Amino acid sequence: MNYLEQYINALDFVMLPEQKTIIVHPDSQFAYLSPAIREDYGLINTDFRSSSYADLPPIKQIAPSCELEDQECLKTLQVKQYITSQNHLGEIKLYLKQKTPLIDPIKGVAVGVRVDFFPIYSLGHFKPYINSHIAKFDQRINAANDRQLIQLTEMEELILFLLILYAKPKTVTLHLNALLGKDVAISTVRNMIHQQLLRKFEVINTDELIDKAIFLGYDTILPRIMIEQFSIQINIKN
Repeated sequence: MNYLEQYINALDFVMLPEQKTIIVHPDSQFAYLSPAIREDYGLINTDFRSSSYADLPPIKQIAPSCELEDQECLKTLQVKQYITSQNHLGEIKLYLKQKTPLIDPIKGVAVGVRVDFFPIYSLGHFKPYINSHIAKFDQRINAANDRQLIQLTEMEELILFLLILYAKPKTVTLHLNALLGKDVAISTVRNMIHQQLLRKFEVINTDELIDKAIFLGYDTILPRIMIEQFSIQINIKN
């Protein structure tokens, strides 16, 4: 029995009923699906061992990017984290997706990738702290009404989404171009933040912008551009 098989056998003893975990071979073919994944995707009595991401409807659309993520994880031998969405019967659900290389301790090589999904209910969870500026916004009456007064373009929504994840302008620009298929300069993104978003939210710096956006509920709103499935890496060095 090889290391990957030993690892999978051990999962049966520690896997929680609600835990969503996938183990894939280096070629991204499934080696293991947790009971919660199989139940959620209707694979209880199905032999999934010859299946891959493309066979899971909620993430079928982004299967190629999932495979590229696996290859990057195997190549770097480092844990990677992503914000990702899944389309469950028309309902978009947001998850933190963590990919961990499974390294054979004897051979010292990666023999697979463990993929864990953790549900996200608020992007504010990813901000390291809520600073004292938030006290300035505690007089609001109704967050929904306040949001209606702030008219954002689709690109501004996406930039704000990434800022709430505490991404720096370089990372914001990287993901903005990947999602929009454009070649926007980092200077353009900085200008949009400082000349448009700060003005629309009536704040003086990015920290205040993020705090007010979270306080108005933007951490629970998915940008219009992201109504389809997507996957964004969140631990890129800036």
